[in-house]
Amino acid sequence: MDKYAGVHSEIKDCGGLPTLFINGEPYAAVAYMTYLEKFNKYDEFAASGYKFFSVPVLFSGRWISITDGLTPFKKGIFDEKSAPDFSLFDEAVEKILEACPDAYIIPRVNISMPVRWEEENPNELNIKDGMPCRESFYSQKWRDDASEFLREFTQYANSCRYAAHIAGYQIAGGQTEEWFHFDMNGGYGECAKPAFKAFLEEYYPEVEYKGLPDLTLLDKKIHYFNDEYLTRYIEFANFKIAEAISHFVQIVKEETGNNVVVGTFYGYTLEVTNSLQGNHALNYILKDKNIDFICSPNSYIGTRSPEMDWTEMYPADSVRLHGKMCFQECDIRTHLTVPLSQKDPSTDPYGLLSAPIWQPRESKYQAVNEIRKSFARQLIKGNALWWFDMWGGWYADDDIMNEMAVYKNIYDKSITDTDRSSKSEVAVFVDESAYKYLTNCSLRNIFHSQRYELGLMGTPYDIYDVYDFEAVYENYKAVILLSNAKTTYMENARNLCRANNVPYIITSGLKEKFTVNELRAFCGTNGVHIYCETNDIVYVNKNYICIYAVTAGRKTFNLGKKRIVIELLGGNYQSTADTFTVEMQKGETRLFRLD
Repeated sequence: MDKYAGVHSEIKDCGGLPTLFINGEPYAAVAYMTYLEKFNKYDEFAASGYKFFSVPVLFSGRWISITDGLTPFKKGIFDEKSAPDFSLFDEAVEKILEACPDAYIIPRVNISMPVRWEEENPNELNIKDGMPCRESFYSQKWRDDASEFLREFTQYANSCRYAAHIAGYQIAGGQTEEWFHFDMNGGYGECAKPAFKAFLEEYYPEVEYKGLPDLTLLDKKIHYFNDEYLTRYIEFANFKIAEAISHFVQIVKEETGNNVVVGTFYGYTLEVTNSLQGNHALNYILKDKNIDFICSPNSYIGTRSPEMDWTEMYPADSVRLHGKMCFQECDIRTHLTVPLSQKDPSTDPYGLLSAPIWQPRESKYQAVNEIRKSFARQLIKGNALWWFDMWGGWYADDDIMNEMAVYKNIYDKSITDTDRSSKSEVAVFVDESAYKYLTNCSLRNIFHSQRYELGLMGTPYDIYDVYDFEAVYENYKAVILLSNAKTTYMENARNLCRANNVPYIITSGLKEKFTVNELRAFCGTNGVHIYCETNDIVYVNKNYICIYAVTAGRKTFNLGKKRIVIELLGGNYQSTADTFTVEMQKGETRLFRLD
């Protein structure tokens, strides 16, 4: 059999957005996934028109999370030294194909090392709280052995009987599969020493290696620091993970003859404020042409507060600017969600997954409207998505599944629109590089917390890393700079705005964040079109407008010109107007097609 027997997939422009193409045609990348295969709802989603699925693949049965012991998998492919066991992967794929014979599947491949490897390589592990803790991402032995595992799995998937259904790969690893150092502390330990020394010699030969830096500086009650040695270590701790991801992606590209898309979780600039977790080298990832898509869950901001705009965790418009697709994990809790310790006690024997973020929603009404809100955001932003039914059964409700079918039809239609691009007139810039200078006591949460007010402005915004500032800033009527430290990139952005008379505002000093009124006034004063003046969450592009009502009452939309307005998702509002008004309940989501 040929080395690669699967389909051909790629990311290309479709209507102005990076979009998944399969066998030369744009594909509605709306998928379904679960961790607990025995509680899967493949039949239900297939009956609702879904033909795209993700499936978990683990190289070991080790915990996904060292902090709560989450281990929904009984065994991994490489747990036994004698031979790999692909049976769990086979069984999962076969279940999908039984429900949907023409399905396309993207395995989420967790490059986790088995217990036997840890026992054989005690010097290649992290140290957490004085104890060995999983594989170190600085270990060359880890990289070499994990590479062999990945080649072996990819070769199997390429040549097995269902190879024609494997449409791509998502490369995962580390804490919670999201490429965080397992010790959550920069991989600080013996493995880091030779790797950090080599990093300095290659990139900063003028900096003398003096061992590992003192991390306690990050806990001092100052907003930012100026210690070059610690700065270089933070840069190193992030860069080495990004470099490893690129390495593994290259392996998959080689083994598939560059015939399928490959992506990864990464780049949580907006969400992860700990600079030592390893997720802040997105600009390295964006330069890698082999990486086709970037993933994150919907934001967990405010413990998934219903009043928040659940954005991507990364600066999504930088991802799009670099030609990569945004692929969102919509792990929406519902009224049917139950604690994992009840659903399958063996996977959470101590009930550690009981924090508020894991709890069910109070009502079916709340669940339905939050699912609608998430779908509308992905639709209007042009993101691919997968519904992550973590423990199975979260969406097992007739009304929800009927809506899931409608979502699929709406998304199918959307990719035929000639212009799906953003119509935002305001750009927000964050600064990944600032994390190298921020302490744990700093205002680093500006990237995290300012999204609350941004989501209530009543006008859409695009969000970039400031690294991309020069490429895009002149396309916007107004610019918002979120800054905590005076980095070169942010200072250059401010200077370019001044030199070219581009309206801007910037957080600085002890200014924690802007209020909604300040943001809306700034935008309105500079000619940005405001679609809604109430403090609600609004998504808009050329083809759709959606509102999530943070408060009950009358909501008026100013479209700027006359449009045909047709309500979707069960509503019956229809008009031809440049302005329209609807009554809404608190927590209600309404989506309209604009023709």
